[in-house]
Formats: sequence, structure tokens, C-alpha cells
Amino acid sequence: MKILELINIAFSSITSNKMRSLLTMLGLIIGISSVVTIMAIGEGSQNSIEENLSSLGLNNFNLTYERNVDISPSEEFTIKDIESIEEEFSNRIVSAIPSYSGSGTIISDIEETSISLSSADEYLKEIEDLTLLSGRSIMTSDLVDRRNVILIDNELSLELFATTQSAGEKILVKVGQNTNQFVIIGVYEKEENSMGFTTSTGHIPYTTAEKLLSTKGEFSNISIAINENENVDSLAEEIINYVEKLNHNIGEDKYTFFSLSSQIDMVSDVMGQITILISAIAGISLVVGGIGVMNIMLVSVTERTREIGIRKALGAKRADILIQFLIEAVTICIIGGLIGVGVGAFLTRIAENIMGTPMSISLSAILLATTFSSLIGILFGVYPANKASKLDPIEALRYE
Repeated sequence: MKILELINIAFSSITSNKMRSLLTMLGLIIGISSVVTIMAIGEGSQNSIEENLSSLGLNNFNLTYERNVDISPSEEFTIKDIESIEEEFSNRIVSAIPSYSGSGTIISDIEETSISLSSADEYLKEIEDLTLLSGRSIMTSDLVDRRNVILIDNELSLELFATTQSAGEKILVKVGQNTNQFVIIGVYEKEENSMGFTTSTGHIPYTTAEKLLSTKGEFSNISIAINENENVDSLAEEIINYVEKLNHNIGEDKYTFFSLSSQIDMVSDVMGQITILISAIAGISLVVGGIGVMNIMLVSVTERTREIGIRKALGAKRADILIQFLIEAVTICIIGGLIGVGVGAFLTRIAENIMGTPMSISLSAILLATTFSSLIGILFGVYPANKASKLDPIEALRYE
């Protein structure tokens, strides 16, 4: 019996019992749609997190002290270390500056607003890939003169001045017990993200940050921006080795580095593992659906015992009967899998609208779903098909 004829018989059997077939597919539909939706949400969330981290700058890292390690005064970072790094790696890095960060409060007539303060140099615009809406970035003269100048984002500018063209305006920023007046030199566009960052960041010259945020010029982090064609991890290790040489503590592992690229790798691994775990849990319903397929196929074999007897009496071989019922089981599973993919696509769109994160069903998810559906059909259809093929034609014809 030809394969096409067997497929037609399978479809006829399925359509003749529409409700029973649909209920049989239900477990598969739920399982496949759950796996497809979870994979799409996981991949979309992972891409969103990676994109947001990337927008913070991948071509830079912070050199800092290793945790739980005693650092002597002679091993602490100094401006001389920074100058040596810039000279030694001049062709491979963009800049190296003391990294200061802190928080302050903007005092205004409307209400007090929190702001994060971050140290920067004349390469800020390029390193952070800022889009200036008005004004300018930090210049060398700002660093030399330790000017109280600041770049703020457009949302903060709108909140304070009802416009994004606020360059030249002045604000009062309270840091600790001291209040300082800053001149806004530029307004940049704040990147939209899903990372939960709500506090605005104000970029100020690192020499000004040293004056406001540090004690006696001490710092525990060096922010290093590197060329785009350099590998962050390998260059960071080279610079650590160089600093150890400068401070005569080679091999003592007193310095380490933090980079967003390494964090992205870690986030990707964690998100991937979580997605696989949840998908595996959702996949349990596929096993339940497979058992349902096997059960309904056993019922079908019992109902069609006389039909099987007639086929065998007319010359059908055992293999023909086996393939017939196996194709029927696989057909049910494939149809259920395709419906599951459609339901999964619908649920993905709902999740996309709720979460506000772009999501798409990958080709791998569709292939995985259909392949898994076919395997379920084969695995759970073998027993009923084998039982049908072993029926004695004479006994089958006597069956009432």
C-alpha cells in the first residue's frame, strides 16, 4: 500500500472523529505552545538584556582590587599608574581615568531629584556612544580647570526645565553635606532599557569628581576604554600584569577587572539555562499528550479490528498494517504540533505586548516542536500499531 494512500486513510480516520482527535491533540498543543512561548520569551529577554548592557559600553572595563586581599600603600592605584598605562598601551586604549561614582541630590524649586554622578574625560561621547541633543561634551580644559560642569539626560532636562535645550542652565547638586553649583554643558538622549535603571546619570569631569567624591585623591578603580578591535579580556590581563610589574607584586593576584562583556556572557548562560529548565518542565505535558495518543490509538485498533481482519484477508501484510497505524499516530502528533506552534505564536505576541520586549519564534523552535511531535507519534504509536499488525485475520473477522 502506497504511503500517500496510507496518509489519506489516516486523515479520514482523524476527520471522522473530530472531537476525539482534537482532545487527543490537546496535550500536545498545550505542551508545544508552552515550549515555543517559553523559548521565545527567554530568547527575547536575553537579547534585550544583552542589548541594554551593550549600550552601556562593551569596549571598556574597570581595573580594581581583588576582594579580601590586603593592599599596602605602595600597591594602591595612583595617577602615575594611569599615566604609565596610557603610555605603554597608547596604541591599544582610548583613555584611562580614575573611576569615581557617587550620588547626589538636585535641589530645585519643584522638588529634590536624585542623580548618579559618574566621572568622565574628553572621550565620554565616543566611549558611551552618547547622542547629544544640545550643548557639548566634556573638554580637556574642563579637566584641567576642574570645572563644575555636567551632562544630563533629556528626561531630567525635561523634568527640571521643560525642555531638552537646557545647555547653559545652572543646577545645585548636594553631595553629602556640601552643595555645589553646576553648569549644564550638554543634554544627551537617555537610552530606553528594561534593566530597571530609573535614576538619571550626570557625567562630570573626573578631576571634578575627585574633588567632590573622593578623599585626598584616592581611588580604587581605573576606568579603561580600549580600541574596538581589541579583546577586552586579553588586554585587561595584559594591563593587570603590567600594573603588577609597576607595583612589584607580580603573581600575587591583587588586581582584577570588571567588564560588561563578561557580564553579558554570564547573563546569556544563566538565561539559557533557565529557559531550558522551564522548557523541560513544560515538556512534561508532551509526555502526557503522547500517552493520550497511545491510548486513543489502542481504542482505534479495538474499534477497527474487523477492518484489520478484512485488510489482512485481502492480502495486506503485517508491515502494511503497522505502517498504517504508525502514520496515523504521527499525523495526529504533527497536526497537534503545528496547531501548538500557532498557539505559541499567538501567546508570544501577547507576552511581547505585556512585557514591551521584542520577541520572535525562531526557526529552531519550530523545527524542534515538529520533530518532537513526530518522535512522540512514533514512540507512542509503535505499541498500538504493533498490536494491530499482530492480529490474526480469522480472529479479527470474528470480532464483534
